Amino acid sequence: MWRAFLFAVLASVPLFVGAQTKLDYFYTEAEKCRLSGDYASAMELYRHCLDIQKDSPSVLFNLGVSYMHLREDSLGLSLLRQAAEKEPGNPWLYDYLAAIYLENNDVANSIKALEHLASLQTKRSDVLSQLFSLYKSVGNTDAALASLSRIETLEGKSPQLAIQKFSLLMDLERSDEAFAELKKLCEEFPYDQNCKLIMANQYLLYGDTLQAKALYDEVARIEPSNINLQLSLVAYYKAQPDKSRYYLMRDSLLSSPSSSSQLCGALMADYIMEAQADSTLHQGVLKAFDRILATPQKNADILELKAAYLIKSKASDKEIEQALKDILQVEPDDRMAMAQLMQYYVSESDFRAVENLCRQGVNYYPDNLTYHFYLGLSLYQQSRKAEAIEAFSQGVRIKGDNVNPDEVSEMFSILGDLYYEQGRAQDAFAAYDSSLVYKEDNLSCLNNYAYYLSLRNERLEQAEEMSYRTVKNEPSNRTYLDTYAWILFQKKDYNEARIYIDRVVSPESDEDELMNNKDLQGNVIEHAGDIYYMTGDRQTAVWLWNIALQKADGSTTEKLPKKIRKKKYIK
Repeated sequence: MWRAFLFAVLASVPLFVGAQTKLDYFYTEAEKCRLSGDYASAMELYRHCLDIQKDSPSVLFNLGVSYMHLREDSLGLSLLRQAAEKEPGNPWLYDYLAAIYLENNDVANSIKALEHLASLQTKRSDVLSQLFSLYKSVGNTDAALASLSRIETLEGKSPQLAIQKFSLLMDLERSDEAFAELKKLCEEFPYDQNCKLIMANQYLLYGDTLQAKALYDEVARIEPSNINLQLSLVAYYKAQPDKSRYYLMRDSLLSSPSSSSQLCGALMADYIMEAQADSTLHQGVLKAFDRILATPQKNADILELKAAYLIKSKASDKEIEQALKDILQVEPDDRMAMAQLMQYYVSESDFRAVENLCRQGVNYYPDNLTYHFYLGLSLYQQSRKAEAIEAFSQGVRIKGDNVNPDEVSEMFSILGDLYYEQGRAQDAFAAYDSSLVYKEDNLSCLNNYAYYLSLRNERLEQAEEMSYRTVKNEPSNRTYLDTYAWILFQKKDYNEARIYIDRVVSPESDEDELMNNKDLQGNVIEHAGDIYYMTGDRQTAVWLWNIALQKADGSTTEKLPKKIRKKKYIK
């Protein structure tokens, strides 16, 4: 097919045209094919271009890209390299080649390509930043330092670059040069007190507390409320042998209404780390949270930190619940708090609370299927079935890549149950079919679908197949066994039905056992009686029917009393 296509293109080329004109013509045709997604025809044309001019960089490059697209990476990369070698002054080729090397974690070739690219485009600090990271990853500290110096030449000094250079110089055990870099930073930005704090913090980190304290005092005279200064001083006092000053300063800042949530959050994070190592500090942490939260919060940062701490420290459910509710008072759309509360309310079967939370969730996140699912479930559990149908119906209309197919399947399955209860059998069966599209092994859906078909004596072969799948997956599940036995009964396979119903209602059970077994509903025992009757054991059948009637759980058929009175099965 490709050769036929190439022949057709060749036939359209005018005779007696020059090689370059022919190359341009076929290259243009190849590009048209590639851009339209016809890679087979494009590659055939590119190869023909190479017959005309074997070292064309643009042809080599595009043929290489086509091979890469078809996952023939080795051949594609070889062609890309040839293209770059043929046109070493083309930065675009080396940019693309470097990206391929980086994607394949080929550090050595990435560095070569990026160094060549940096020589072609000397003002690209992004390339130098990549080189810095690569050199650092392979432990080539000198080369990493050189890359930073080149960036600094382009962009000038900055705190970030200074810290990186300081760290590298310290790795090379050139501490004098390292601190000289920080001094240059302070000279470059004499009015930026944070630069002095960076230098002071490095002095503190390396044990020179005198130099650190001198710089802290200098910043304190100019910007006493600087948040970074306060955090640095806390760290400074914590590093002292006598930590009393540290505790005083920390508690003072945590109690101050003027302390920002950022400052309090940093201090509390440090306090929590201490408490995790020393359980005696637990009450102190809680009191500190109380002091902070006595001031109205502008955001939920501290409240979230408190909730996370309570969860981590295994506080009581009520404490955690209240902390999560406090978050929603400040930020009612907080995803974390809503998710945690949902989990708690579901575990407690507090369906009214689940409903309220889900209505809030649907309001803020209408495309989140989970809120629709649990809203419908909570309404279903409250016997508000019409509202449940509406909630589930809204949920199954949500489309998107992030939709959980298990949730969609379960929503359709419950919709089927609700429709059937309303007498809408065909709507129920359509919902069950949709459920199984999303999850073909949804066992509860398969069971209910099969059971309701059997009650209507419809599609019994399909019902048996679906029910058998549930029994095969859960051979001890009494509900599934009862359904399968009842379908066999409907098909008049009475002896086989007896085998399965005996695994649900044991023939060795006495009346007390059957009456006291809360897992056995009256309709299941009635089914057992029906099956026993049709297998010839009429005495046991009547005995089982009487027990089913005594269960009085509303699950038996209206004909049960008549069966007992006449001592015979009534269809």
